[in-house]
Amino acid sequence: MRVFLIILGALAMLFGFGCAVSGFGTYRAVDSDGYISSKPGELSTGTYALVAQTVELEDRSDDPGFREGKVRIRIRAERLDGGEVFIGVGSEDAVGEFLLGTAYARMTGIEFDPLTFDENIVPGSRPAPPPEGVPAWLASVSGPGKQELTWRVRRGENALVIMNADASQGVAVRAELAVRFPYVRGFGIAFMVIGALVFVAGVLMVALPLRSRRTAAEDAGPGGDEEAGG
Repeated sequence: MRVFLIILGALAMLFGFGCAVSGFGTYRAVDSDGYISSKPGELSTGTYALVAQTVELEDRSDDPGFREGKVRIRIRAERLDGGEVFIGVGSEDAVGEFLLGTAYARMTGIEFDPLTFDENIVPGSRPAPPPEGVPAWLASVSGPGKQELTWRVRRGENALVIMNADASQGVAVRAELAVRFPYVRGFGIAFMVIGALVFVAGVLMVALPLRSRRTAAEDAGPGGDEEAGG
């Protein structure tokens, strides 16, 4: 029984340590606003726009953790040449209509460390129209310097667009992408607490049998000497 408790305690210590480390890593990955952010990266294309599909939500309205609008994306971007940048989010259909006949780069295989992507060029010969004031956008920002757009993800296929505010060809920006999922920070804290408790329980399961065995050996030692002397 003593050996079984020691083995079980050792396994609990390993599980608890792994759980706590995983929770700490998740907690550290989330910033103070609850976002998991990429490292800034330089994105460029010789076309008129960078386009990426946003998160597509399935119909899970019965789950409050994934209800529409709970997931958010945040994109920060600034042009490398200091000009005005435009960031917009619209439905795939509306964005496709806006860029119809215009060459743009569809971003695939997006990586976060740092922010990079694989470029899939959609060909076209028509110059891009100015993005300001177009009804295609569900949300948009534009201006000089670093611009930030935060958007609550909605159901359906939507697209994120980065382009020069004057619709000129050749986009080069320094950008950072972030995603906020509900309860991620709370999960990290919970995993740390649970892992710590399981680890402590494992330590006790190992230490107590060893201590009781040592105490029993010490108590038996003097008694045995007296009987030998008598």
